[in-house]
Amino acid sequence: MPPIGPTKIPFYTGNLSVTRFMMEAGTCNGPVAANDWASPEHIVQLKRISCFADCDYQAWIIAEAEKGKWDFSLYKKNADLLHAAGLGYIFFAWVHFPPKWFIESPDFVPYQCAEHGEKLLQLSPWAPNIWDIYRNFYSAQFKAMGSKVDWIRIATPSDYGEIGYPAAMTSWLVPQKHAHPGYWCGDPYARADFRVQMHRRFKNLKSLTKRWGTSFDNWNDVTYPDLTDDKAASIARESGKATDRRRWLDFVEWYYGEWLRFVPKLTSLMREFYPKTPMIVSVGYASEDTRFGNDYSATPKMAKKIGLAIQTPGNVSYYGLKRVSTASHFYGCPYYTEPPGDVSPDAEVTRVWSDVSNGVQVYFEYPQNLDAARDKLSVYKDHMTGARPIVDLAIFNPTIDHRLHSGTNNYPIDSYMLGEKGRDRFDYDVVDEFLARDGALKNYRILAYVMGNVTEAFALRKITDWVTNGGVLLTCDLGDVETVEGDKSLWKSLVPRQLPNLSDMQTNGKFDWQKVAACVRKVGKGLVIQLPVKGNQTDLLVDAAAQLTYHLSDFGKNYKNAPLVDGTADGILSTLLPDRILFLNPKDNEITKHVSMRPEDWTNRKMKPQSMEVELKIPPHSIEAIMLK
Repeated sequence: MPPIGPTKIPFYTGNLSVTRFMMEAGTCNGPVAANDWASPEHIVQLKRISCFADCDYQAWIIAEAEKGKWDFSLYKKNADLLHAAGLGYIFFAWVHFPPKWFIESPDFVPYQCAEHGEKLLQLSPWAPNIWDIYRNFYSAQFKAMGSKVDWIRIATPSDYGEIGYPAAMTSWLVPQKHAHPGYWCGDPYARADFRVQMHRRFKNLKSLTKRWGTSFDNWNDVTYPDLTDDKAASIARESGKATDRRRWLDFVEWYYGEWLRFVPKLTSLMREFYPKTPMIVSVGYASEDTRFGNDYSATPKMAKKIGLAIQTPGNVSYYGLKRVSTASHFYGCPYYTEPPGDVSPDAEVTRVWSDVSNGVQVYFEYPQNLDAARDKLSVYKDHMTGARPIVDLAIFNPTIDHRLHSGTNNYPIDSYMLGEKGRDRFDYDVVDEFLARDGALKNYRILAYVMGNVTEAFALRKITDWVTNGGVLLTCDLGDVETVEGDKSLWKSLVPRQLPNLSDMQTNGKFDWQKVAACVRKVGKGLVIQLPVKGNQTDLLVDAAAQLTYHLSDFGKNYKNAPLVDGTADGILSTLLPDRILFLNPKDNEITKHVSMRPEDWTNRKMKPQSMEVELKIPPHSIEAIMLK
């Protein structure tokens, strides 16, 4: 296979020194593999897979194996060998797994399970000495090799150094007696921080007890809701009381918010040593299970403010990618991706297409994955330009409602299924309450709200304003939608429940769009279309979203259509970029696809296809393009 060749966005890789870390942790007896260090063989590999740099997983357990005796020679050697070959050096410092001598000292404050009281062999982010630990590490590290560092991946004290809490993902690297997804805020310092943050937020105890319906006598009594077996979230859902809802949601916001406080502080500390070095923070898990602690709207916003890039999992669900990439692009945070592990060459093609469809700006991939797919990547790399796709439809991610359900199913299931099943016919972004609050809806013509019975008043007001100014809201038979405080009037004023029978809307089991006019309500300059289907009737909602995306002008000449580049349920997925249309065939057989476009869709667009009728022969697991001129 040929080398990948020059790329339009940076490719980089990582995993240096991981075997050495495992040997120190007792999970590997060696030997050290050729790709565990910057060996001559590995350097040759890096060049043929077009990576500009390699990432070294530095570890406290190696750098200070004996107290006070710092040794970064392993990492300095890698940096020197990479630089000698004209390649860059990146480090990802796992400080959160301490050396044995520190674990055995009274200074070690580990994560503690709030439900069971058990501890992990990992530093708690609430440890009172954690900033001294980080400062000591980075001071020694910078003294040893500061001039050798080109980029930095910031590692938080979690499983893989990604933003989020322990979930037993690294037990194969560092054996743990008690490891599971849970609420890892049981240590006394975490509990004290909870009280401090609640005091700071609510100022006086009376305001807090009124909000939560509690009877704490003093601030020292303030504590978490019951975290056993999802009890607090269950009470918040089932009681319907604003006090129960707010107590749970405030806890979740605090739990997620620890990373929004921790990462800026860690970044500030590291910039004392590396003021101009590019920095990346990883956002992992591809899940909004509340136990994992990932706020996919707030994290890119925070990262933009402090000058970090975001690196998220690739080769995961398209909805999961869009959940993060939408926020990253909206807030202007650079968006990178990485795979969760081994990726086959066919899956690599799908990952490239998905990442391009999410506007990826830097591509992290493991050497073995890139090497095995060189023939494919040498062709498809030119589609990876960092451009953001053109999208007209947003799917509403009901973050508040999902948190009340503890983030079950990783994402809100009806919204997720609309996105996953609908991707064959349309592209989309994902917007939640907080993105709506910050103005993200202005970028879309259509919002599909198919799930979420409890939300914030500010979100409903923003949606109403957006519709009034010309947006089109697609929704369904959700029942009552209310604010956290139980106010149903905001939704009812926007979406009165006057639903006809589904059978009256259909012909041969599909929507008859002339009959659907009975479901359309004009609100200001915009429309509300409420269909008599449930949120889990995904196929019907996919039909509706596709119809509105490509044929919205049927409801009035003032409503613009998206360029009709696909819309057909044939298994071929399409993406519209500023200068090209991409088509992915993820199947095992060749597909011939006839693309018939409408000239009127390209009026007043800077770039357009040379022909409105194009026939594509798309081999299995491949990408074809229609270039725009």
